[in-house]
Amino acid sequence: MEFIAPVLIVMTVFTAVVLLVRTVATNRRQLQVTKMQAEMQTRLIERFGSAEELVAYLGSPAGQKFVESATIERRNPFGRILGSIQAGLVLTLAGAGFLFIQGRWPEVEEGFLFLGVMGIALGVGFLLSAGAAYFLSKSWGLIDDRGEARSEI
Repeated sequence: MEFIAPVLIVMTVFTAVVLLVRTVATNRRQLQVTKMQAEMQTRLIERFGSAEELVAYLGSPAGQKFVESATIERRNPFGRILGSIQAGLVLTLAGAGFLFIQGRWPEVEEGFLFLGVMGIALGVGFLLSAGAAYFLSKSWGLIDDRGEARSEI
């Protein structure tokens, strides 16, 4: 049992560092994209000579796409649902693996039992979350009857 504590600490610190780096990188990339879009949209609006020209442009199909692109987040739930399914499968299989090897090392059997049960519980939780997100998205009209994300905002 003395062996499992350092392993758990190292795994926890490593996971925390990876998640922190991933979050910072994702936020930095989103900030750069948002700044670039805002700058491009500002330049486009400045090119119009009068308010009537701007209103006419916004009424056109190209103008409607411009307005849609100005929104930060689209209503497409598939990315989050797929992420939950992936995390659920990985955690469930990792937990099953820990339970499988639990009996191989009697001195750390309790640690592997704990990791296995926690992995399976978290994995099943992610899978249930993905199922709930899919059915709620469908009932709220974010996904049509064919299973496709709706494009309007």
